Amino acid sequence: MKVTLVMAAVGLVTVLGVGAKRPSDPPFDPPEMVRVATGEIAFRPLGNFALSGKTRTPRVVQTTVPGFDIMKYQVTGAQYAACVADGACEGARVLAPDAPQTGVNWQDATAFAQWYSQQTGASWRLPSDVEWQLAAAERYGDSAPDPAAADPGAQMLASYENGATLRLKADPALYAAGTFGLNSNGLADVSGNIWEWTDGCMQTGTLTEDGRVAKTDPYCGVRIAGGVHRAAVIDFVRDASGGGCAVGLPPDHLGFRLVRGE
Repeated sequence: MKVTLVMAAVGLVTVLGVGAKRPSDPPFDPPEMVRVATGEIAFRPLGNFALSGKTRTPRVVQTTVPGFDIMKYQVTGAQYAACVADGACEGARVLAPDAPQTGVNWQDATAFAQWYSQQTGASWRLPSDVEWQLAAAERYGDSAPDPAAADPGAQMLASYENGATLRLKADPALYAAGTFGLNSNGLADVSGNIWEWTDGCMQTGTLTEDGRVAKTDPYCGVRIAGGVHRAAVIDFVRDASGGGCAVGLPPDHLGFRLVRGE
């Protein structure tokens, strides 16, 4: 009997690997997932760009984004509360267990992804900004001014007007998950009243004469949030409506959803 038990233990170590940790039971039912197929987007980086010393808007560039699996719904209050209860996430106000979790910053969202990865044994992460744009499909909004606009004041005014027009579709009140329906990819509540954290960073750089990016450097203390329009928000800010939005109009609410896989 002892020999059998020892052999079984050795076999378990062989399967799991020395020092390997078996994932605990998932803290909540697995989230519904959506497969977003490989596709092309018209992408322009968000940030501060200049041509010959003058502020300009980059032109869009067709960009291929590999397919990925992403949560159908945003992370809910109940899901986030499980991370808080486990001591892995900072506390945040939960409006309702089945409502999307808001009032979280990029660091909170990243901590949740790391915790959930440990809990499940799978890899979970925030989407990149290009992945988020591909997933958002027809609900992606771009408030950038015309690349041909040369006057900085006119650029700021155009960006504000574009963003304000897009925001007519958003409602500052919060609702249960699914309230804003599905987009063509099958994702719920994309570009509703919640902006979603991504791993994208604000960019600073220069442009060529035709408006393409010649050189760019990321500033990752400011992250890109996708929503009715994109916003660049300081990574520790939980309520951008009260300040902390580096570029563009501030989001009404900050939440997130995760991608599964590396």
